[in-house]
Amino acid sequence: MVVSALTTEELIAQCRGKDADPAPSFCTGYILGAFDTLSMAREICPSATKGSTIDAVATTRKYLRTKGKKAKAAPIFVVRDALRRSFACKRNAKR
Repeated sequence: MVVSALTTEELIAQCRGKDADPAPSFCTGYILGAFDTLSMAREICPSATKGSTIDAVATTRKYLRTKGKKAKAAPIFVVRDALRRSFACKRNAKR
């Protein structure tokens, strides 16, 4: 069970607007908080050239707009899925 007062539909509503808008907002803060948490946990692996604030916000907003309404998961998991798609970690083949 995920404890969150926010629904995915509410996050989608908060994230309406231009994908690449980095203005300080609830949406931007939510996405960047998830980005930092996932990055620190090595769940995502942004490169120095593909890890900007605008990239993270834009790709997540686009994902929410195109796939979010079909999502059944809590908003943090939808954001996680968007960020994992855009900033996937390369796995070591020798494991």
